[in-house]
Amino acid sequence: MGESELYNLWKKHYELAITEPDLTAAEKHVYLAEDALFQRWQELAGNPNHHNERNAMKRATANLLRVKTVRLGWPNIKP
Repeated sequence: MGESELYNLWKKHYELAITEPDLTAAEKHVYLAEDALFQRWQELAGNPNHHNERNAMKRATANLLRVKTVRLGWPNIKP
C-alpha cells in the first residue's frame, strides 16, 4: 500500500468512526482506523517530515479513545 493510500485510509476510517450513527459500524471503523494509523506510523518511522500529519494522527488517536470510552461505552484508561 502506498504512502498516500495509508494516509487516505486512516483519515477515511477515522471520519467514519466519529460520525457513524450505528455503533456497531462505528466500532468497526475504530478498529480499521487504528490499524491504518499503526501501519502509517510504521511507514513514517525514520522520516523527519510529515509534521502536520503526525500531529493529526496524534489528535485522531486521542479522539478514537474518546469514541471508544464515550460513544461505545468501553472502560476508561486510568492514568
